[in-house]
Order: sequence, then structure tokens, then C-alpha cells
Amino acid sequence: MNISALRNLAKSTNAQIYYHRAKELNIRLFNNDSDLSNIQIFYLYFLELYSSLYTDLHMQEEYINEDVIDDELRVEAYLLFKKVNRKQKTASKNLPTHTGGAGSLIFKRGKGK
Repeated sequence: MNISALRNLAKSTNAQIYYHRAKELNIRLFNNDSDLSNIQIFYLYFLELYSSLYTDLHMQEEYINEDVIDDELRVEAYLLFKKVNRKQKTASKNLPTHTGGAGSLIFKRGKGK
């Protein structure tokens, strides 16, 4: 199985158009609905991958252009960058923030003490 050929087929304009129409209109891409072969699984993976990349390109995301999409190694580097960047954004959202000054906490004595 030639992975590079599957990638080139999946990123072609015709394959991307057919993939998007199939998703919108519930058209079957393959004759079999279940028990997909490894080639079919890889092809679907690459269709979704390049669909995502073309969406990023259309949305003018940072660090993506046609040159990146045309080079398999640069695609992998971009995906790794995107994954790390997403993890950093979610980690920074989960950090506790303290907006008040040093005296912002008020301690009260409970009754009976």
C-alpha cells in the first residue's frame, strides 16, 4: 500500500469536493458500509486531514499555506504545532488567576470563638 499515493488522491480537488458533498448529502463513499479495509480507513483519514487543512487555509490560520499542504513533512510539522498550541491554550485556561491584591481575602471569625 502506497501511503503517499493515498495522500495525493485525498488532497485532490475532486476528492475533496466529493467528500464534502458525501458528508452533506449522506452519500456513501464506498460500496461497503462496515468492515472497512485498511486502505479505506487510511483514505478516509487523509480525506478528513486535508479537509481540515484546507479549512485552516481558507480561515487564514497562522503558519498554513499551499506550500505546507503540498509537502507531507511540513503537513506533519503543522499538525504537531497545532496540537501543541491547542494543549498550551487549554492549559492556560485552566490556571487559577488571582486578580486581587494581598489584602483581598477577608477572614471572619465564626460564632462562638
